[in-house]
Amino acid sequence: MVPEKDVLDRSPEGHSEPTASLQEALEGTAWQAEEGRFALVGFPEGPRVEDLALLGRAPAQVTREEEGTTLLIAMDALEGVLERHPGARVERELIWIRFSMAMDWELVGFLAHVTGALAAAGVPVGCVCGFDRDHLFIAEAHFERAEGVLNELFPGLADPS
Repeated sequence: MVPEKDVLDRSPEGHSEPTASLQEALEGTAWQAEEGRFALVGFPEGPRVEDLALLGRAPAQVTREEEGTTLLIAMDALEGVLERHPGARVERELIWIRFSMAMDWELVGFLAHVTGALAAAGVPVGCVCGFDRDHLFIAEAHFERAEGVLNELFPGLADPS
């Protein structure tokens, strides 16, 4: 069954039109580091209600796989998660990088371009995909190098905050 046209509309009123051109995305996207620091937390069991409640505070993400649950949350919420999941694995002091432009799902190569440049500079990254835009998370220890690469990829478009 094919969804109705309004179900396929990805650009509700008040949102910019997504872009399908890699060149447009590279020329028009700004990046910014979200305020605060984040933690990646992994545990084998399913998330509890208290874990899911953390998603109400943006940005945050949950991934549920057969092997377990992963939360990407603000550092100040970490203690509560570790109390609920004492055996959890943790990566701390991550910086969440947000790209500004809404991008169409047909866009090919944006993350490959960005992560390839970061990899060439020796910067390990994690990726988070929202419906409209891509995000990266990078350990604070690698941020200075990442910042240089991102400023080179998106000259004049970095958010100064």
